[in-house]
Amino acid sequence: MSFVRNIAFVGLILSLYAIFVEYKMHHLRPGEEFTALCDIDALQASCSTVFTLPVGKLLSYSGLVPRDSLLDLPNAVVGFLYYSWVLLFVDMPMASFRKYLNPLVSSLAMLTSLFLAYQLTVVLKELCVLCWSTHVINAILFYQIAFKRRLSGVKSKRKSLKQKTA
Repeated sequence: MSFVRNIAFVGLILSLYAIFVEYKMHHLRPGEEFTALCDIDALQASCSTVFTLPVGKLLSYSGLVPRDSLLDLPNAVVGFLYYSWVLLFVDMPMASFRKYLNPLVSSLAMLTSLFLAYQLTVVLKELCVLCWSTHVINAILFYQIAFKRRLSGVKSKRKSLKQKTA
């Protein structure tokens, strides 16, 4: 498995855990207590609090889909879909128009992470260790997919052009 796929797999696992935490938070019975592993009192960090905020469903928060509609997915589900995409398609040979699709999808994930990181730190002033972990993963994937692979493709094209002219 490639480095990119390994990082995406970690993101997938974190997204699954975030989905579990959000599900638990929305389905607590009266008197039932639940403490997520990412709720760390010593750091004053609470992922379970962040997941229940309106920004936890960015598609409806931004007005892209109606609130409480079928497409009003939690950010963790969108992240799960993104990491699944990376796992399935990142190493697959691409047709000419599709070779830009992976960098585009990765760029959208990175822009989303930047917006959510801003919301967490500046607007909400909340610390979410799980959220920041996925932001770091998205940054690594963005660099690897949008820049590093593209640069290696440019280098290999230059090399093949030099060999043809020699």
